[in-house]
Amino acid sequence: MSIFSFKEVIQREKEQLRLRREKLGQQHGTPDQENWFGIAMSGGGIRSATINLGFLKTLNRFGILQKADYLSTVSGGGYTHAYVQATAKETGDFEKIFIDEHIAAMRQHGDYFTPGQGIWKTGNTFLIAVAFVVSWIMSLISPLIVAGIVYYIYTIIFGFIGNPVANTSGLASSLEWWGLLIAGGLMLIHFVVNIALNFSLSVSKQFNKVESAMALVGLVLYGWILLSGVKTNGPLSHNLLVDYGINAVLLFVLGFFTNPNALSFHRFYRKQLADLFLRFSGVHKNMALKDVFDINADARNGYVAPYPLINTCLNLQNPGGGDKFKGSKASDYFLLSPLYCGSKLTCYVPTERYMDYRRMTLPAAITISAAAVNPGLGNYSNKMLSILMTLFNARLGFWISNPSVLEKSYAIVWWPVYFFKELLGRIGLSNKMINISDGGHIENLGVYELLRRGCRLIISVDAGEDKLYAFADLNNLLIRARNELGLEIRFRDDEQPEDLIRPRPSQVYSKKRFAIADIYQWWEDTKVINPDTQKEENHIVNFDTPRKTGTFIYVKSSVLAPAGKPYLSEEEDYLKYGTYKYKIYHPDFPHESTSDQFFDEIQWESYYQLGQYLGSDVLGIRDLEKYDEEKAPAFSVEKLIAWFDNREPLIEPEPAPRVAPEAEEGGFESVVAEQPEAKEVKYQM
Repeated sequence: MSIFSFKEVIQREKEQLRLRREKLGQQHGTPDQENWFGIAMSGGGIRSATINLGFLKTLNRFGILQKADYLSTVSGGGYTHAYVQATAKETGDFEKIFIDEHIAAMRQHGDYFTPGQGIWKTGNTFLIAVAFVVSWIMSLISPLIVAGIVYYIYTIIFGFIGNPVANTSGLASSLEWWGLLIAGGLMLIHFVVNIALNFSLSVSKQFNKVESAMALVGLVLYGWILLSGVKTNGPLSHNLLVDYGINAVLLFVLGFFTNPNALSFHRFYRKQLADLFLRFSGVHKNMALKDVFDINADARNGYVAPYPLINTCLNLQNPGGGDKFKGSKASDYFLLSPLYCGSKLTCYVPTERYMDYRRMTLPAAITISAAAVNPGLGNYSNKMLSILMTLFNARLGFWISNPSVLEKSYAIVWWPVYFFKELLGRIGLSNKMINISDGGHIENLGVYELLRRGCRLIISVDAGEDKLYAFADLNNLLIRARNELGLEIRFRDDEQPEDLIRPRPSQVYSKKRFAIADIYQWWEDTKVINPDTQKEENHIVNFDTPRKTGTFIYVKSSVLAPAGKPYLSEEEDYLKYGTYKYKIYHPDFPHESTSDQFFDEIQWESYYQLGQYLGSDVLGIRDLEKYDEEKAPAFSVEKLIAWFDNREPLIEPEPAPRVAPEAEEGGFESVVAEQPEAKEVKYQM
């Protein structure tokens, strides 16, 4: 079986990225350092997707997006990622991305789960309800298969020796009625006691204990009643025996086809995302993940977009133990990319050769990365939630072949087993199939994989829900980077996010929308040969003085105080007028709940414009609208690094107004020869 280590994956990626830069005519760093450049887009559903769409539009306007080596995304950020990759694949031209036609269509369908207007919207709402119920019914096929097989095997076995239960069918029926009567009476008494003793600590729990015992007895009794109906007066006839045997075999065979990936609500979710974000990609709308990036393609559309890193979470609800699980808490970073897929615990497999991964598509990968609702929730997994989500088909995750177990590229799986693994929280690494879900279940910024690749410059857009500006996703990254990679992300003294981005209690606006940090390496995990065993072993090298390895730009969805009241007319500029009012009447903006996946046009446009202004702030562009009519300059990666590290301006500042020399007869008076024209206050989020 062909499996690869993480270092081998990185080596192959960078070989291809060097060729990409060569083919695109881009400089690749300096002789002593490769300036790998990555952009990360966080989770946050349609809110994050819309903010990142605006942010990338600004970067693309100044020629930056194409110069990125990596695009690393999680969940909602992946929606925009899919649009960029598929549109670039279709057109091969970054000038044709973010065009007005595309933006208008996405704005009109921001309510992607139930798009449309009037009766069409009502119809789509009914459609989603029916789709969920149907997928829920289909998800129950697996446990019904198990129940059916047990029934037929029981019938066949006791058909030969006689059914001892059949003779007590009358007693069973009598017990059924008495059981229902007693259970109903007990429930009535429990109801009355709960009302009367509302603040009692223990009385309700005592009733629950009795009810639990009765429920267990009831299940046994129900099975008894079912089995007592089996006709076994003497041996079964040969024909009936054959029929039951065939039925059991057919049910068993059916179990190989009840793939939850095909039957769960994941399929509907994937289709809705593709209809919104991949509608402009033509034949590439459902392209295979392995075909997204092809450095050997004749046309530049095979490699023009940055290399995609789609982050998901490997769920390990029952890891079992062992040295390989040290440092992990029921999860691991699972990567989906065109060259390799896998994780540290499973190792990596070539996407183009492994059957499951070869068939993986771009929309499927993006949907898995956004599978926030799933029995396996990574670090947030919970046994009770696993039971409820499995029973009610809240299963947006994906089962995929486990490279660490299989000795061939495709697994033959009897799927009913995996229904009960999800139900009982027995998702582990020892199974043929592993369960992956939303990358936010382990790291929601998408930065971790860029740190592992030694990127010299990382721009991270945090568009997650964070009303209190607690920076939970950032803190999670800082801790993981230090403990797992030996990297310290150290914000500069005057660039602390809590001081710049978090609004003060008496205000609702931020001082700044981004903060700059330096990346330092404290230790490194290397491989050395043990002289005693002559085997390769892990070895930690500690540095006396940490060395700087990169620059980290943390961008947070936030709003600056307006410089003045803009002159907007609802008739002349409907969208800007509406977005200006949106912040006034929606104080949670830009941190409205991620559960709101139903954006109308004004809400969508508000987040989209915010993303554009976030991008202009990061680049130090004061007048973004200026470049709507004139071509914007293109910035190199080296110039970006100089801007963030040394504050060398990307655009030369405009010359100061010229002051006329003092008049011959005028005393102290001076005359300004050229006064700048007074301008309206620019509309900006």
